[in-house]
Amino acid sequence: MSPERLRSLRLTRALRKASTLSRYDWGSLAVALGFLPVVSVGLRLIGLRRMIALGEALAAASPRWGGDDLRGVARTAWLVEIAAHRCLPRPTCLARALVVFSLLKRRGSPAELVIGVSKTRGPLEGHAWVELGGVAVVPGDPGPASYSALVRIPASRPAQATIVPRERAS
Repeated sequence: MSPERLRSLRLTRALRKASTLSRYDWGSLAVALGFLPVVSVGLRLIGLRRMIALGEALAAASPRWGGDDLRGVARTAWLVEIAAHRCLPRPTCLARALVVFSLLKRRGSPAELVIGVSKTRGPLEGHAWVELGGVAVVPGDPGPASYSALVRIPASRPAQATIVPRERAS
């Protein structure tokens, strides 16, 4: 098969898939395409803690949309993966997980950002993924099986605890 014919088939297949996307899907894809490069660069410049705070601020400022169904959650993660293949600089697993986490947080889903480590193949390796109810959101993600969770960041922060001073016995 000629290279031109192969490109034409790929383009036809991509257009056919694109025609099945809903308006919500196009919005999620556009947000992912915009956020992934920003998050990738932001992680290098200002660090994880500030990027999480920025994601929380954006999620709090935007209206809740989309619903909480599991199919929608998996579809959101899939759309971020599609966007990740088209972005430069190539986003790391942490950048992708942070974007999925932020999008799910905007939806009101109780997702968790998980950062794990593994030392099974030589040097210490890190990986980040998103879980919902203890299950990885991205199908086929090796996160939970191959890595030990080091940090879990819930979508909703626990309420601030108030420490009450103990009363002295008189």
